[in-house]
Amino acid sequence: MREVEAAASAAPAAHTSAQSATRSSVHSPSETAAAGVVLRDLADEYALLLCAHDPEAAARTGLPGGTILPDYSPAGLVERLSAERSLRHRVAAVEHSTGSDELLRRHLLERLETSIQFISAGEEGGNLGFLSSPFQQIARQLHRPPEAPDRAGSEEADLAEAEAKWEDAWNLHRTRLEALPTALEGLAASLSASAEAGAIAPLSQVDVVAGQARDLARRRTLGLPEDLPATLHVQLQEADIVARRAALDFASHLRTTLSPRAPQAEGVGPQRHALWMRRVLGTRVDPEETYAWATEELERVIAEQDAIAADVLGPGADAGSLNRHLRADPTRAVRAQDYTIWAQEVADEAWDAVVGRILDPPDGLGRPRVRLGEPGDGAVHYEEPRGTGGERRPGIVMRSLADGEQLVWPWMERTTVLHESVPGHHVHVGAHATSTRLTAWQRYLGFVPGCDEGWGLYAESLADELGLMPTPEDRFGRLAARRWRLARVLVDLGVHSRLPVPDDVAALPGACREWNRATVTAVLRHHTVISEGRLRFEVSRHLGWPAQPLAYAVGERVWQAGRCSAQAQARTEGGELDLRAFHNRGIDLGSVGLDLLASALH
Repeated sequence: MREVEAAASAAPAAHTSAQSATRSSVHSPSETAAAGVVLRDLADEYALLLCAHDPEAAARTGLPGGTILPDYSPAGLVERLSAERSLRHRVAAVEHSTGSDELLRRHLLERLETSIQFISAGEEGGNLGFLSSPFQQIARQLHRPPEAPDRAGSEEADLAEAEAKWEDAWNLHRTRLEALPTALEGLAASLSASAEAGAIAPLSQVDVVAGQARDLARRRTLGLPEDLPATLHVQLQEADIVARRAALDFASHLRTTLSPRAPQAEGVGPQRHALWMRRVLGTRVDPEETYAWATEELERVIAEQDAIAADVLGPGADAGSLNRHLRADPTRAVRAQDYTIWAQEVADEAWDAVVGRILDPPDGLGRPRVRLGEPGDGAVHYEEPRGTGGERRPGIVMRSLADGEQLVWPWMERTTVLHESVPGHHVHVGAHATSTRLTAWQRYLGFVPGCDEGWGLYAESLADELGLMPTPEDRFGRLAARRWRLARVLVDLGVHSRLPVPDDVAALPGACREWNRATVTAVLRHHTVISEGRLRFEVSRHLGWPAQPLAYAVGERVWQAGRCSAQAQARTEGGELDLRAFHNRGIDLGSVGLDLLASALH
């Protein structure tokens, strides 16, 4: 515990703008109440603005949307930029706010200013990457609707309602297919305009998205359900032809217009990376200082792993030998089909150990549920609660199984389950989703990855403190996960801020003196135990998604520093930190930028 606090106390003070300084004037209750109403109305207006341009945001919030597919056209971005500037001006003009209302004001200002800078610099329109750029956001809307409802044993009225909803889903799918040409033409125009302004993706990302567009074009709406109305059946076939042609045209645009201009070097460069870091973290980052910190932390984690290996296997053993030893014994594994039973027990045990002891989630949150999703890359993610009353869906930890994955290793998985469930995302992100104090924008759209993923990583060490990782193997798995997150910091800063390749990195098998795909692969392979298929996926993700890997370790650094500061203050006053109150206060903030988080926790 003291080592964790010592490491966290080395975190630099977060930058705080003059605009975000706490205003100390005393105001009447009526003035502060009026300011709160205005700010919540402005937050609602921002949510409606985002929903008007993105159907995913509308689905997430339950608010009305304004477009069938995400709008990244030049006109759409100009409209959004103008609206955000107006909102920023009106938020900044609000006076007399205090407490949670002042926090909302500062959060709105930070997110609006970050978005305005991002769009103005051409980054929003020029965003092109492997996993999470506008193209993928558009393509995700084209998922195939569900199969026809089961007629066996259904009541006539229920069946009629289900079939009507089913036909509506296919009609919506047709509308999306018909809208694809306009959406991709708008995105292509923005990509070209951003390229003129100097915001152009590396060649590797242009080529990978061109390939994804060709893959999208190869899809066929074959095997349409026979029970669809004949007219709709024909309309779907025609819409599919139009959509496939649009995807091919987009791929051709990338290949002929952007590829010849795209830089060969990986990464976006330091100036552009600074904008991405602000977007993901809500703070400015010193790349050199953060790289040095992550390197030092990485060395400490490896030493701890080696020490556990020596304790388990004897003198001379290291992390690699313990990993091989553990994986050589299938009796230590859980069968893939039994994963949900095991993981649910882990989450339930954590809930019982955490709730009422070190934090207090909202009454309506309830325990998380663990589910297996569609087969995929073996990843795990958290889905926050949705709906109310009988329609309410609980918070869900969703795990996909990789092709051929038959065994799951509890000593590696436990820390991930705790990260996603309790005391991790479920009692942080899930608490926000069920909060009655936060606006819809705060609950669903104003989130900052550095705050959320930082809490998730902090929660792993917190779980260890609480005895939820009872064996040396469990603690070894937690350190392996932390090692992975720290290695990702090195990769992101090296690639996108274009830092020099250190000697120890260049000496790794397959690496060189350039932060290219081979060097990134070498670093991640050296510090991880994932499969080669997952490794290739992660390399592509890191090359195409600037700053996202920083959210975990850099965010955790702020949470740990805030706890150390609060502990020091409590001791100065002759007491000890009330950890339960500290966690409740931190969670009640909502998801905010790291500058704002640091100032609120200290």
